[in-house]
Amino acid sequence: MKNIIGLLLITLLLFSCKEEPKNEEQLQLESRIETYDSLMKEAIKAHDVIMPDMGRLLSLKKKLEAQKIEGDQAMEIENVQMDLQKAYDDMFTWMEDYSSKFPYGEPSPSTAKELNKKMPILEEEVKEIKELKDFTLQTIEKAEILLQK
Repeated sequence: MKNIIGLLLITLLLFSCKEEPKNEEQLQLESRIETYDSLMKEAIKAHDVIMPDMGRLLSLKKKLEAQKIEGDQAMEIENVQMDLQKAYDDMFTWMEDYSSKFPYGEPSPSTAKELNKKMPILEEEVKEIKELKDFTLQTIEKAEILLQK
């Protein structure tokens, strides 16, 4: 009798631990969560490319300020100086905005409702930081070319 009860308990445990197959809705949710996580990594990766250049932006701006040039090139230098400052300011604005929307350590959304709310915001943040990365790198290149003249 004890053997039968033990066998029944073991059988019950085995069947209760068996994971049910995931339905299409669960699979779609998991895929969207993976996309969300991938976008988070993309945003941080773009941030990490340009963050080390923040001091460089200000240094290039100061070097350009030290040049005493008149005419068309003076206007070009002034525009690049403004772009260097803009890239610097925009980076810190983006970081503040991003961290308020996606606090450090916050877990990924786990429901469709949470994803529907957060995903469009994240997509916009990723777009912004990628555009800022491109702008920053182009502005640095322009400044360095001007300083070589």
